Formats: sequence, structure tokens, C-alpha cells
Amino acid sequence: MSGASPEREKFYPRAIDWKSIDIMIFDSACSYGCEGIRRIFCLSKFIRSLVTVLAILLLIFQPAASQPDAQTRISRVASMKGLIAFWDFSHSENGLWTSFHDDEVTDRAFPVYLRRIGDPKRYTPLNWPYRDDTSALNFDSTGPFGAGVCFNQGYIYAEVPRESFERTPLNVHGESPFTLITWLKFTGKRHMIAGIWDEGGWDKYRGRRQFALFGGLFGSGGVIGHLSATGAASFPQSNANGSQYARLRAIDGRDFHDNQWVSAALTFEPGSDRAFVYLNGVAAPSSITDPVEQDVYHYDDPVSSNPYSFKWPLYSPRAFLIKYNGYDFQSGVYEHWLRVDLDAARVTYGQERSPAAPDNALYRVRLDIQRDRSSLLGDPIVIESSRERSVDLPASLDVMPGDEIVTSLFHKDGEDWSPVGTEIHSPIREGAPFTFGRALGLGAENIDHGSQLILDGVAVLNRVLTSAELEAISFTLE
Repeated sequence: MSGASPEREKFYPRAIDWKSIDIMIFDSACSYGCEGIRRIFCLSKFIRSLVTVLAILLLIFQPAASQPDAQTRISRVASMKGLIAFWDFSHSENGLWTSFHDDEVTDRAFPVYLRRIGDPKRYTPLNWPYRDDTSALNFDSTGPFGAGVCFNQGYIYAEVPRESFERTPLNVHGESPFTLITWLKFTGKRHMIAGIWDEGGWDKYRGRRQFALFGGLFGSGGVIGHLSATGAASFPQSNANGSQYARLRAIDGRDFHDNQWVSAALTFEPGSDRAFVYLNGVAAPSSITDPVEQDVYHYDDPVSSNPYSFKWPLYSPRAFLIKYNGYDFQSGVYEHWLRVDLDAARVTYGQERSPAAPDNALYRVRLDIQRDRSSLLGDPIVIESSRERSVDLPASLDVMPGDEIVTSLFHKDGEDWSPVGTEIHSPIREGAPFTFGRALGLGAENIDHGSQLILDGVAVLNRVLTSAELEAISFTLE
């Protein structure tokens, strides 16, 4: 398939060798003395900024005008049934990149802002202030839609602010089926491609993870699709190396090269509890033995990782899972968990267990919800059960961001109740933004963490696309 025309390509700032031009200017200016050098370099800086602005304006106001094939592809994705959002990084409103959508699914488009770690401001393409080599806004016209954005770790990434989609279908959570598909090529380090994913500084009980596509994790050079029910670590009860991270993911069985245009997709169907990841519309089967999951469940054989079995509701800040710690997995109870649903005003204690686990073991959960260390419940809720039990929260309870879930697990030991593990403090937070090219909460938020890639398009749908549908819109460039 054809790339950008020569007429369009010449406007891209990444195609200009500024270093060589600066050397030529310096050699020419030396003959005019210091004042000549100063004036000519000011002119060079002005020209550089002007060319950058012209390139952005070309993308915003004349998207893919010289690429009929690209425009056809854009129209094909933009017209799909069930489309929540499709960003091609050229479609815009009021100077902001924004999304196409299916009017029967949502009544709004979702704006994209440029961001940099350490800078609290949001930027449009036209007012992005950084011009250094690591942070400059550059484009690549060779992808399927012709307006790929070069993202570089925390130096330049993008986000859809949470407040713009909190109560919309883009906030995919609970029992919602979905497809996330991206068109990209990696140019260096691999990590997150796109999704709603805040790793909470890698604290086992922090994070705002929902779903996201990745590349290059778990020793793989391929596509990884992460899902989360806790928002935090998947198995905080494990002490195995890596247990501070999310571990519930589908992994495609094939690697792909840097500087290679591919489409990567993640689908999740709650009705079947299955997540698939696809490379160019094909889901290659894979199986692995994850050391952390193995530490908890003691599997005898490698477990399927494409498809991957995910039986939990997806995390949201108002409905999520908390997993307890400090117990012996050899007892046959692999996981003690608490499902907190603030919107439904209900909490449920449950277990993941082997058939051989004893039925007479009795556990007690103590739960409080605090604001500024004062209880909102008056008296903590106590749940006693040997398997699973739900309890309603007070109907008048109003839990807000900044409040905190405080909960503990106990085991009946004769006439006494013995604590199991540590008391857990789980803060209530606003949800994470939808980000492109960079997950949030990566340790201490070092700016040099994250992906180096070019994103040409990202789409989210409220249904599970088939392999044939995904292959048809993979637009693989030979």
C-alpha cells in the first residue's frame, strides 16, 4: 500500500536534518561577526518553529488529503458499528485531536492532549512547547492512516483526561465486552501501547489499572493484553519475584520487529471469560508458566495465555477486588478476596480454592471505610464465612475520592480469631486517564520509562471483533 506523497512528506519536521542546517548557518555566519551569528541563529530558530507549526497545521486541517488509500482506511474504521472511539491523530476539533464514534454508542468525541512527565499542563499539538530531540513533536506518514505520532517514553505521550469519559462507554469496566485495536510500530523500548493503566508506583495495593495493550513484557517480543480486577497487583499474597506487578494477561505467540508496522488488538468477552490478543488479525496460541501465578495456584502444566481465562469484572474506582495476603497456599485456598461495589452498596467475601480444601475452615473479614481516619460506618462491618457471603453497605453511605478502605482477614483457631496477613489500606481514587505510549505510576515516575513507538491509530469498540474483522482492518503494510 502506498505511503505519503512527496508533497506531504516534505512538511514533516522529522524529515529535516536540523543539525546539518545549523552547521551550514554557523559556517556562513562566522564571516559576519558575533552580531551576525546572533541574528542568523534567531532567524534559524524562527524558521524551525514555523516549519513545525506548518506540519501540524497540514495534519489538522488537511488530513490525508493526498492519500486516498489512507482516507479510505480511516473511513472504514470510523464507520464500524459499536465504535466508542477511533483516533487517527489527524481528525480534530478546535485544534485538538479527537475521535470518531458511532452515534448509537456514545454522543461525544474524546479529545487527546499531549503530555510530558513532570509537567502538569496539557497541550494541543499547536502549543506543544518542547523542541529538544527527546521531546519534539514529530510525525511519520508511512503508516496506514498517514499521520503517525512519535511518542517517546515520558518525554512525550498523550492522554484522554478521565473527566471527559468517566460516565461514558470509554470507561470500560465490570462485565463489559470490548475490543482495543492499535496500529503502530515500535522504534525502541517496548512497554504500554494504549489503554487505561496506572501502576500505582508498583505498590501491591495501589494502582488504577483497567485494560491496556503492551509489547515486550514477560520475555516476549510480541503483543500482550493486560486486564485487571484489582487495579493493583494481581497476586499480592505471593512473595515471588514480580508479585508487585499485574500478571493477568494474554500473550500472542509471535514476536515482531522494531520499525515494522503492525496492528495489535485485545478482545475480552465476559460471557466466555476469555481474552485474546491479535497480531495483524491473527491470535497465535501460547501457553506459559507464570512464576507468580504458579506460586499461588501450583499448576502442574503451562497455562494457556492466548486465549487467557479472566473471570473477574474489570476494575473501576467504584467497583473492584481486594485480595488478602499472609496465608499458606498449600491449605487449598489460593485466594481470599473482597469484592467492593460502592455503586451497588455491597461487599462480597469469597475464595478461590481447590476441591480438596476443607469446608469447615471459618474466616472473618473486618471492613471499615474511613475519611481522615474517622469511620464513615460508625461500626466496622464483620463478615464470617467458610466460602462466600455478601453484605449490604448503608444506603446513605457516600464514599468519595480520598476516602480509604481498611480491611483485615482472620482465621478461626479454636475459640480465638487469628489475624491472617496484614491490615490492608486501599485508597479510593479518581480513575486513570486513557493514555497513549506511556503507562502511569511507573515506580517513581521516571521520565525515561515507557515506550518508544509511533502510533498511527487507536480504536475502542463495545463488542468483540472476530479474527476475520480484525484481519480486514489490520492494513498490514508489506
